Amino acid sequence: MKHSLACSALAALLLGTTAIGAHAAGPNPDTGLYVGGAIGRSSYSLSSSNHVPAPWGGEKSSKAGTAYKLYGGYRLTENFGVEAGYARLGRVSQWSSGGAYSRLQSGTGQVFYAAATARLPLGDSFAINGRLGVSRGRISGDNNWVPVNQRISGSSTGVMAGFGVEYRMTQNLAITADYDYFGKLSKQAKGGMLTVGLKASF
Repeated sequence: MKHSLACSALAALLLGTTAIGAHAAGPNPDTGLYVGGAIGRSSYSLSSSNHVPAPWGGEKSSKAGTAYKLYGGYRLTENFGVEAGYARLGRVSQWSSGGAYSRLQSGTGQVFYAAATARLPLGDSFAINGRLGVSRGRISGDNNWVPVNQRISGSSTGVMAGFGVEYRMTQNLAITADYDYFGKLSKQAKGGMLTVGLKASF
């Protein structure tokens, strides 16, 4: 249900940015305000200190899930700006030992980030983008049965970095493809995401 609502909200945002991009006009689309949304696939890296093999017939561990991000930013110049956003990285799970038995602990990752941005235009339509900043990540889950130092749930602050490309379809609307790495989301988990989306400039 939550997944369906998230996808519906993202679809509404993308349709909205398409409409805005089709009607908005400005003297220079390479500077000023922009907003965007993207959907794709997350990837997690988990500590191996608490990992145990899945039992026969048990559900497999998961280190990837459906992910999306919503963001906005401001280009101070054609090449530099600032950006902030929210990303939901989907489900992650890992079999762990709880004393004499093993169970599948799982959680859902999310992150807020703020970053400085750099942009390198490649002609009139293409550009390469980069982001470097700080992220605040969290993995929520019900795994109190696991020792504290082995839980994949928790929160952490770290350095985030991202890069990608964009193709401008109109003066104010572009297609994007990005990879973002958010570093530690908790003491036991790191995460990133590969996405495609739309960006509208004002």
